[in-house]
Amino acid sequence: MYLQIVLATGLRQEFTYLATEETKASYTPKIGLRVRVNFGRSERVGLIVGVNKTTDVDFKKLKPIIQVLDETPLLPQYLWELGLWAADYYNHPVGDSLMHLLPAKLRQPIQNQLIQLNWQIADVEVEFGRAKKQQILWAQLRKLAPAFNLNQLKSIDIKPSQLKPFLDKKWLTTSYPKPQSVNLQLAEKALELNSEQEKIVAHLSKVKDVFSCSLLNGVTGSGKTEVYFQAIADQLIAGKRTLLLVPEIGLTHQLLQRLEQRFNNRVLALHSGLTEHQRLNAWQQAGLGQADIIIGTRSALFTPIPDLGLIIIDEEHDQAYKQQEGFRYHGRDLAIKRASNAKIPILLGSATPSLESLANVARGRFSQWLLTQRAGIASTQTYEVVDLRNQPQSAGISEQLQAMIQVQLDLGHQVLLMLNRRGFAPSLQCQSCGSTAQCPACDANMTLHRRPPRLHCHHCEHQQPVYLYCPQCQSHQLKPLGQGTERTEEQLNTLFPNIPVHRIDRDTTSKKGSLEAMLAQVHLGKPCLLVGTQMLAKGHHFPNVTLAAILDADASLFSSDFRGPEKLAQLLVQTAGRAGRAKIPGTAVIQTYQADHPTINILVNQGYNAFAEQELTSRHKSGLPPLGHMALFHAQAKDATQAFALLSWLGEQIQDPALQTLTESLLLFGPMPAFMARRAHYYRAQLQLQHPSRKLLQQLVAQLCHLLDQHPAARKIRWSLDIDPQELG
Repeated sequence: MYLQIVLATGLRQEFTYLATEETKASYTPKIGLRVRVNFGRSERVGLIVGVNKTTDVDFKKLKPIIQVLDETPLLPQYLWELGLWAADYYNHPVGDSLMHLLPAKLRQPIQNQLIQLNWQIADVEVEFGRAKKQQILWAQLRKLAPAFNLNQLKSIDIKPSQLKPFLDKKWLTTSYPKPQSVNLQLAEKALELNSEQEKIVAHLSKVKDVFSCSLLNGVTGSGKTEVYFQAIADQLIAGKRTLLLVPEIGLTHQLLQRLEQRFNNRVLALHSGLTEHQRLNAWQQAGLGQADIIIGTRSALFTPIPDLGLIIIDEEHDQAYKQQEGFRYHGRDLAIKRASNAKIPILLGSATPSLESLANVARGRFSQWLLTQRAGIASTQTYEVVDLRNQPQSAGISEQLQAMIQVQLDLGHQVLLMLNRRGFAPSLQCQSCGSTAQCPACDANMTLHRRPPRLHCHHCEHQQPVYLYCPQCQSHQLKPLGQGTERTEEQLNTLFPNIPVHRIDRDTTSKKGSLEAMLAQVHLGKPCLLVGTQMLAKGHHFPNVTLAAILDADASLFSSDFRGPEKLAQLLVQTAGRAGRAKIPGTAVIQTYQADHPTINILVNQGYNAFAEQELTSRHKSGLPPLGHMALFHAQAKDATQAFALLSWLGEQIQDPALQTLTESLLLFGPMPAFMARRAHYYRAQLQLQHPSRKLLQQLVAQLCHLLDQHPAARKIRWSLDIDPQELG
């Protein structure tokens, strides 16, 4: 028996191995099972993608597999097919794509035989009499997840043989039962919907068991979450489960709490904040139907969920749904594909929809539902643009904004300030010679942090002590340039000494539970100041915030990335939307040196939808996504000439007459340096391809990837392909 195995090695080919009688004695090899194999000088875990009785490979060169790790495939057929489709669409190695669908623990050589508590007796107190050891053991098992594997038993020093009494009594089972039934269990009454909300809920109820993609385009505070909850309730009544995706871990906890307040149903969270063991447990529980509502970040998309009836993507525009390293998939797009394959509805929600989604509405592929009014007692917010030219300011806070903050605090309200830069200052400059603290590994300034004091590169994570004197001229005249969230926090403490200041960024929320603790303080409703990065702008509900200020709106106005205006517009509108979510009117303040800029004017005076319509027209004229299609080849090497040489060679292959049918309407840019030409000691170059036809572009990059796989230089340097890139460079 010859087995075709794929491995997560970055290589695109399949490898042929032998299935020996010894390995077949454990589990019969079949497609989808994990196997342990020798690969080079190491052992790897791979997946069987083919079982054959013959092979063209020289028998003498074949190695036997070491072990079959599973009795049944871990990935259900629908996820297996999704992984294969994604590998093809993103031109990514099949082994890497399929293994990415598994929790990290299952990419290791652990056997995964599941043992489960019998649901009928799991919560019943049983009598043990004099069998004290069994009583202690049973108490240990009940503390585990409802389903656990042999590796978890080993971690708490329980041998599989000790389970025999419970297996004999059928208190434990190794068989896969049918998923538990689903039904609606409300903990609190649903809110009353307005007419706009009712329409979308009614539509989702009508399209059960058929694929449809609906865009819920609602202004901030318009009650999108209530629409989600009532759509989930309809699915539970129909005996179906729901997958709800959010872009950030911080939103997972908030929505999880609200779900548990509304429903008595089983809710399960999956995100990168869990340990590997916790993720494995949650993944297995979901696959066994032990949860009715699954909420998580991007990777939760790959969770096996029986009787899935609805997928919801909250904040569908968010860049966090795109994986930027390794397997560069887009969570929103793969979720749409999963819903299409399963013939179920999917709902995309946002106050600032991506231009891709709005273009699909225009093409008739998605239906659009508008929520134009804030829900319940929420009031509409007003915009105020503060022109920073000739305006006195302290640490980036203008005198005009200071006065507005003071008014709101005196009224007992809360104020939010957003500055999308961590640290104390973006750079440290010598006032004598003008040099700045540069990262030794990147073409970037290091950020000055004060707590703890350090110079920190946010691109490669290099850190070093703060200079006492300039390394260039030995001067002690070193000065922080610009503002970060630390500096703004310090200034707010000085300006408003009696008001608590909560800084929310990656530095203050890295410890487990720290974000939740800060948000709990904010939700007490007492006057306070919130300052932070874009984490604050993503879907949080702060009912007592009446003033939301964007301290520096200019950072993205002149971005070299064509998506810069779209990202800026989304950030401004989302941040502004944190104000006025209760009955007290809210004000959104935009501080800028470009008060007359067209993007700011159209957002303030006409709103996001008008901006998006104008931006789509501009993209159409230039052939840029989403009206055109794009692929980006990246190359990086310790020697800059090597990265450029590889992409130059690739550009020459594109001129091959044999590819003329694919390249006739192609626009080719590069090779050119990435926006940050050197990062983490590697020089980075890129080759950008634009084409009006997605199909022809896919065919072209598939052939180019094949050519790169054969090129000797491509094996010595790092290269990657990004289909539908969300960031250039």
